[in-house]
Amino acid sequence: IKGEILKPSPLFADTFRYFFMRFRKEESIRKWFLKKAGENSLAFSYPESFKHFKKTLIFLPETKELALPYLENFKKCWSKENVLFVARDSLREVLIHHPLAKALFLTEKEFRFGEPAFENIEKQISEFNPDFCIYLAAPFLPALYLAKRSSAPCRVGFQCESLYPFLNISLQVSSEPEKISLLQKQYGVQNANQ
Repeated sequence: IKGEILKPSPLFADTFRYFFMRFRKEESIRKWFLKKAGENSLAFSYPESFKHFKKTLIFLPETKELALPYLENFKKCWSKENVLFVARDSLREVLIHHPLAKALFLTEKEFRFGEPAFENIEKQISEFNPDFCIYLAAPFLPALYLAKRSSAPCRVGFQCESLYPFLNISLQVSSEPEKISLLQKQYGVQNANQ
């Protein structure tokens, strides 16, 4: 395109292997991630899937202020055995001292497709083999790829219709307290402060 300066996508590792991927258009990159994650999805029953979950993969929001309410309100239904968090490295201090401290951390640089740390996280998520995925983070293709690649049949986000099929259930609330309340109902949590 004449006169237009192409900027490399920050979604891929700075290696020759992904050099050309870094200069593709946004829609082309989205299709590539989807193809790479696999286009088929298992059937599930909603909302029954929430109530009988075994293992849950949770992509936490990027900031401590947004992540803490979820961690505090779900102590009774999430445990080290049944939940695995994927979080930015900035949440490491919060999660290290939290009773639900089973988490995978990625720095800004590592959260790019093709980075060795990213591939390691993908492998650990696959080994965890979640039944359910809750996506609380901002839309970010490498993270959405991991959610889809997790093979969890039920992948929930909020107001995320445009992210289908990476996430296949879109709940329609916008504020953090409403999100927490809706998830509590789905999990059968009567009162998180008991």
